[in-house]
Amino acid sequence: MKEAALCGSFEHSIDAKGRMSFPTKLREVLGPEFYLCIGHDDHFIAVYSPEQFEEYQSKLNSIPGKMGSNLRRKLLSFADRQMPDKQGRILISPQLREYAMLEKDVIVIGASNHAEIWDKKMWDEFNSQISIEDIGAALEELVL
Repeated sequence: MKEAALCGSFEHSIDAKGRMSFPTKLREVLGPEFYLCIGHDDHFIAVYSPEQFEEYQSKLNSIPGKMGSNLRRKLLSFADRQMPDKQGRILISPQLREYAMLEKDVIVIGASNHAEIWDKKMWDEFNSQISIEDIGAALEELVL
């Protein structure tokens, strides 16, 4: 059976202790536990199911030599296993909040095989850089 895709966007807030409510729709797909990691191509937090996190680690482990060791140290030192509390809240570590430049208002998005947590201002800036023409051109190449 094919795994359900993570999709949608959800606005939330981080409290003074670094906790935030994680969207129910995404928790239903990710399962009772998941992993927070630094985003690989921008300042966001990537959220992986245990299966996706295992695949992520496997890819990191395939990188040889000192570069592979350094990447594993850097990326996995930020990784954090989460089990939401009864209210559906997670605690984002200070290191991850700093990396993703999270302030109070955040956007959680589904990105197919993982989710992402963005600072609201950073997400708005990212979105403003993608035009409807760019999206149309990309979709045209896929022949959707």
